[in-house]
Amino acid sequence: MNGPVVLVGVLAVLCGGATGSVLLLFRARALRRAERVYGVATAHLALVATLIGAVAGAASGGLLAYYLSLPHAARPIEWVGRASYFLIAWAAAGHTLALARTAILVRGEARAWQQAGGTASRTLGARRRQALEMLRRRYPHYADLKSRDDAAVAELVGLLADPLTKVRRDLGRIPLYGYLGTVCGILLMAQNLSEIDAATETFRVLGSMAQGLVLAFNTTLIGLLAYLPLRKATDHLTERVGWLEDQWLRLRDREELER
Repeated sequence: MNGPVVLVGVLAVLCGGATGSVLLLFRARALRRAERVYGVATAHLALVATLIGAVAGAASGGLLAYYLSLPHAARPIEWVGRASYFLIAWAAAGHTLALARTAILVRGEARAWQQAGGTASRTLGARRRQALEMLRRRYPHYADLKSRDDAAVAELVGLLADPLTKVRRDLGRIPLYGYLGTVCGILLMAQNLSEIDAATETFRVLGSMAQGLVLAFNTTLIGLLAYLPLRKATDHLTERVGWLEDQWLRLRDREELER
């Protein structure tokens, strides 16, 4: 591998990292706008988005540079299979940002609730307590208060739970991206197998078939390795959000018993 090829590879990694950072910063800005409505802000959200985007972009840039540096020309079906890696990388990056932001926000909310009981400023817990006090003044009867307070809690929880619902819904696409590479790899093997027409061509074709087999298994493996941790993290954060919602609802019942 000569110097110009290495230089191009380094530039591809750097450009990919910078591009990925910018793209996820735009997504982080949209998340920040949603938080601003409730008067909260996820700590270090821009930094987290920058790091995740840089990793995904650098990996994509390096992978593209590697494929372009290979001496043999790839068939269109092989490039379709290779695209699975890029689809998996960017889907995983977007889901990771959503989960990281929710994890930071939920952790801060849980800590503030346990330490300050919903009085800490710029938290959803504080807004939950304020909403309860306002509703109690307007609706003295418990039946009226409960129905409206449940809706208020659901609205606050939605800021935490809605991204998790979207991640859970879209996460199933990652294994499908891996299966795309699998199908393309098997199809590439079949095409190479059909080209065996002479004994002298056997070893060359078998080498090409091995490349298709590697593509088929690798894309499936990468897709599953990306999917399983993200799904586990989604389930864990869903439980944490449920715990926080339960604490907010218990506040109403506890204060009603104390009155």
